[in-house]
Amino acid sequence: MSRKPGEPTSAQKPGGAGNAAISFIALSSQQLSAFVITLLAAGVLGAGEYGVYTLAVVFVEFVVMLAYTGYFHFLVTSDEDETAVLSTTFWIMLGIGVLGGLVMVLTAGLVALAFDAPQLAPVLRAFGLLQPFASMIGWATAALTRAGRMRPYFLSLGVSNFGAMIGGTAALLIWPSVYALVIFRVIRIGLGIIFFGLSLNQRPSFLFDRRMARDATRYAAGLYGARLLTFFSNFGTDLVLAAIFSTAEAGLYRFANRIASATVDLVAQPLRSFSLKSFGQAARTERPLADVFALYFGMSILLVGGAAVTLMILGPEAIRTLFHPEYAAAIIATQAMALRAFARVGQSMIEPVFSTRKTTNLAMWFNLALAAAMLGSILAFANQGVTVLAIAQAGVQLISLPLAIWAIARGAEVDIWPGLRRAGLAMVLLTGFAAALWISWWGLGQSGLAPGWRVGAGALTALSLGGMAVAIAMKLQVLSLRAFAD
Repeated sequence: MSRKPGEPTSAQKPGGAGNAAISFIALSSQQLSAFVITLLAAGVLGAGEYGVYTLAVVFVEFVVMLAYTGYFHFLVTSDEDETAVLSTTFWIMLGIGVLGGLVMVLTAGLVALAFDAPQLAPVLRAFGLLQPFASMIGWATAALTRAGRMRPYFLSLGVSNFGAMIGGTAALLIWPSVYALVIFRVIRIGLGIIFFGLSLNQRPSFLFDRRMARDATRYAAGLYGARLLTFFSNFGTDLVLAAIFSTAEAGLYRFANRIASATVDLVAQPLRSFSLKSFGQAARTERPLADVFALYFGMSILLVGGAAVTLMILGPEAIRTLFHPEYAAAIIATQAMALRAFARVGQSMIEPVFSTRKTTNLAMWFNLALAAAMLGSILAFANQGVTVLAIAQAGVQLISLPLAIWAIARGAEVDIWPGLRRAGLAMVLLTGFAAALWISWWGLGQSGLAPGWRVGAGALTALSLGGMAVAIAMKLQVLSLRAFAD
């Protein structure tokens, strides 16, 4: 939604603090539900059975990627007629979900045979049937983001995630099997369809503009290339490990990745959602991108980095205390994945910036180079086990961070210096937070507390220190609540 002359800016609007609270609660519900379900699954399922589920999720994510990429960004940033763009993109995204789901259903048996995992076939078929509904939720997410209606978006997200967490927990306790995890996803998508549907103020019609569809497809082409490469660099490891070793090895890798992403995305995901909304508004109102970039890049360094540091310090004890003993083999991999998740803050800016500039081919070329490096690390290090592979991938992602900023400066012609100044202050605060948390954690280790109590005390300490860091960041204008205003 564009700002009219005389209308208050985001900094002046009152909704920032409320939206910040709602967004973090709602998006923490997504990570909390994933964490709780992972915790329970790791307690009642072996790595092999959990690996079957995570392998099926790879194919789900591929279809989701096809539905969300390009057309999702076109819907958010396009200045075309509202009714036409909403309806046309709805039918395109729904069609992708239907076709992708049908392919999953028809090829489930062959995929299960290829990976020597008989349980994979029924799980894939169930997930395939869910894909059209998942695509509808993706469209609703983009429509709400386009309208700047972030509060109903996050409320719908929170309700569907908390409801799925409760239902999935009950299913795992009653029926401890991989099919309980299928029930978890069924509940989440079902609730999402209901509540996202109720949140929309404009629903799609039967209108389908062919000219607009062609424009959207051309727009999406560059992002498809970029996202396909990113997808295979992220999920190719699961497929390689499952093919070379077993679903158990893939399960350990995905466990480490899930714990890291569930923790780091607690803050990274709301920042991505609001940054996409802000970049989209900037594109439609022809405002400079430097301020938007500076705001979200500095905040990402501090907040995403704080979550990653917390996991790296507290994670080993938490994994040994809370999970089945065989998952201890993934401790170092989890720490490496946390570092990798932090290093993605640069890459996360690539798509919204280049989508706004309508130069999506440049995003594709950047992700081509990064994906080639990631895939090369998989081929080079997969046979050395999960730990070595995770460390190698974290190293590649770290190298990509300054390269992403350089690409934004050169390719999108964004003035990055205000963002770098904020990022420098954020790194100073992050270093102070890390040092204080490590010293506190060492002190708790000398206290004689039982492991479970020590993990709980460490989490409370991290929250307290994080609150202090956020307060200082707001005084230094590294962090601003206007980033979360509608």
